[in-house]
Amino acid sequence: MIELLYHLLPAFSTVLHPTNLAVILFGVVVGIAMGILPGFGAAQALALMFPFTYGMNVATATLFMVAIYSSAEYGGSIPAILIRTPGTTSSAMTVLEGYPMARKGLAGRALRLSLYSGVTGGLVSTIIFIFFATSLAWIGLRFGPGEMFAIGILGLSIIGSFVGGTPTKGFLATGVGLLLSTVGSSGFGGLRFTFNQSYLSDGLPLVIVIVAFFAMPEAFRLLVERRGETKAQKLAELSGGDGRQHVSLRDMINLSPSLVRGCLIGTGNGSLPGSGATIGSLLAYNFEKRMAKHPELFGKGSEEGIVAVESSNNAVVAGALVPSLALGIPGSGAIAILLGLLIGKGIVPGPLLFSQEPGYIMIVFAGLIACNVALLLVGLFGVRIFAPIASVPPAILGPFVFLIIMIGAYSYQAEMADMLIVLVLGVIAYFLEKLDFPMVPIVLAFVMGPIIERNLARGLAIHDGNVGFLFEEPITLAILAFAIVTAVVGFRREGAKPIALAERPDKALAPDA
Repeated sequence: MIELLYHLLPAFSTVLHPTNLAVILFGVVVGIAMGILPGFGAAQALALMFPFTYGMNVATATLFMVAIYSSAEYGGSIPAILIRTPGTTSSAMTVLEGYPMARKGLAGRALRLSLYSGVTGGLVSTIIFIFFATSLAWIGLRFGPGEMFAIGILGLSIIGSFVGGTPTKGFLATGVGLLLSTVGSSGFGGLRFTFNQSYLSDGLPLVIVIVAFFAMPEAFRLLVERRGETKAQKLAELSGGDGRQHVSLRDMINLSPSLVRGCLIGTGNGSLPGSGATIGSLLAYNFEKRMAKHPELFGKGSEEGIVAVESSNNAVVAGALVPSLALGIPGSGAIAILLGLLIGKGIVPGPLLFSQEPGYIMIVFAGLIACNVALLLVGLFGVRIFAPIASVPPAILGPFVFLIIMIGAYSYQAEMADMLIVLVLGVIAYFLEKLDFPMVPIVLAFVMGPIIERNLARGLAIHDGNVGFLFEEPITLAILAFAIVTAVVGFRREGAKPIALAERPDKALAPDA
C-alpha cells in the first residue's frame, strides 16, 4: 500500500490535465442528467455513454465512466426530493425524508443536504478505499450465495419492520413487492405469472414499477386533489424562506454522526459483491432511525435521514470498486460495465492489479476525489435551477408529471404494454395509499426479491440441492438471526404503542391532512 501512495502525486497530475478535467466535468453533468430520469440509473447511463470511450486512452475513459457513475447516484435524489419520483432505486429511501421537506417549502435545503452528504460520502469512502482496499476485498470475498441470501432476508425484515408505518402493513406491502418480483423467469428456470404474454417473460421492468408506485399516485393526487393547492403554497411561503434553504458548516457538523455512519455503512456494503446501493441506503436509514434521539420525526422530513441515506449511496461507489479491481468481482451492474471497459483497454482486474498497475489504481483514487469536487460545484449551481420546481402549482405540475410518466413508460421499450402496466399499477398504488399502505416497501421488496432468489438458486446448485448450506456458515446464521430479531422488535414496537399517522410520510403529505 505504501508503494501505491508513491504514485498519488503523479496520478493527480494526470487527473488535473485540462483534457481529463473537461471529461470529468462532462461526465458529472451527464451523470446528474441521467440520474434525474426515473429509473434511468448509473448502469443505463454507463451503457449509453460506453461508445464515447472508444477513442479515449484508458485513464481518460476510466475517469469519464467513474464521473458518470458517482454523479448518477446523486442525480437520482433530485426528483425523489422534488416530485417523489426517485431517479434510481437507491434514491427510494430519500423519498421518505426529502419529499416531506420539499412539501414544507424546504426543497433547496433538502437538495443541498443531499449534495453535501453525497460528496462527503464519496470522499470518505475513497480515502478508506486508498488505505484499506485489500482488507475490504478480503471481507467481500467471504460473502457467498448463502451470506447474500441472508442479507436479502435481513433487508426484507428491515423493510417490513421499520420502513412502513406499522410492521403489519409494512410486511403486507413487502409481500406485494415480492409477488410482483416473481413475474417472469425464475432463478430456478421456467416462467411464472406471464399469462401467455411475451412481454412479461422477462418480468416487470424495474423502471415501470418504480414509476407506477412512486410517481403515478402523486400524479393522480395532483390531478384529483387540487383543493390542497392553496394550503401547500402557503406552507411553502411560510417555511421556505431563503435563510432556511441554505446549509451552513455548523449544520453539517451537527449532522456529522449521521454522516459518518452513512459513509461507513455505504463503504462496507459496496464492498460486498452484488449488493449495490439500494441495500446500503436501506441499512443506513434503518440504523439511523434506531440511533436517532427523536425517531418520531422520521417520515416527516428528518435531516438525519437524508444525510445518512445520501452519504451511504455515494459511498457505495468507491466501495463497489474494491471487489471489482482487487478481485475482479463486480459489485453492481454499473461496475460490471466499467470492468468491461478496463478489459477492452487491456487492464485485467484481479489480485495482481494492485502490484502490476499501481499508477492506474491511484489514478482511479485521484479521479474519484476530482469527480466529487466537480459534483459539488455542478450540484451547487443545479440546486438554484431545480429547487423552484417544488413550488409549481399542482394544477400545472400534475398534467406535466402525468405526461412525462406516459412518455417515459413508452420510450423505455417502445411498448404500449408498459404504458398499460404503469396505469394499472398506478391505480392500485393510489388506492393502497388511500388505505394507508406505504409504497417504499413494495418497491424495495421488488428489488430484493431477485437478489434473494438468485443467490438461493446459486447456493442450491453448489450444494447439490441441500438447503442446509444456509445453516453451516457462522456469518449466514448471524445475519438470519439478526433478521428474526429485527422482525420481533418491530412487532413488539407496534404492540407497545400506536404509530402516529404523521410518522407515515405518505399520510402526512396528503393535501387534506
